[in-house]
Amino acid sequence: MKREIDIEQLVTAMKSVDEAGRLFEEALAVYEARGLQRTGDDFKVAGGSVQTLQGAEEMARGARKFLADLALIAGYASAGFEDRVAGRYETACKGFSALSGGAARMARPLLDPTVSGLRLLQSVDLFEASFGEEVEQVLQAEKATYPDPSMFRVTAQRAASTPVGGRP
Repeated sequence: MKREIDIEQLVTAMKSVDEAGRLFEEALAVYEARGLQRTGDDFKVAGGSVQTLQGAEEMARGARKFLADLALIAGYASAGFEDRVAGRYETACKGFSALSGGAARMARPLLDPTVSGLRLLQSVDLFEASFGEEVEQVLQAEKATYPDPSMFRVTAQRAASTPVGGRP
């Protein structure tokens, strides 16, 4: 199903993605200020400090990359070259791809800037309904889900003893 590129809708989406990216960067800065580091054995634990920091960074960087993709689409479409970005546009309409990989790693509860950024992305009309549902699943998740402890044979006791988000 090929969709016609609506420049106004695309620009509105770009503004929301830009603000969401700023909010994700704010959350990343909070985690870094708390002293979270990418060292230690808890890289194996969903919601541990390593995974939370990695997830927050994926969300922030992913938003910036997605914004650049949207800008490329807008530029080509504005110049009348829609045919050169048709596949990219269809992909963009599916939403922010860093969502599942980034947010699935992060400790719960998610920080307010992350929640605000996700709600903002959820409200973008350009994105398909399935993206909004995916955002809602992330927001409703009671705990981080990636990586699955069975990948590393992490015992339930080890996973439970890891401080959420690296907080004591």
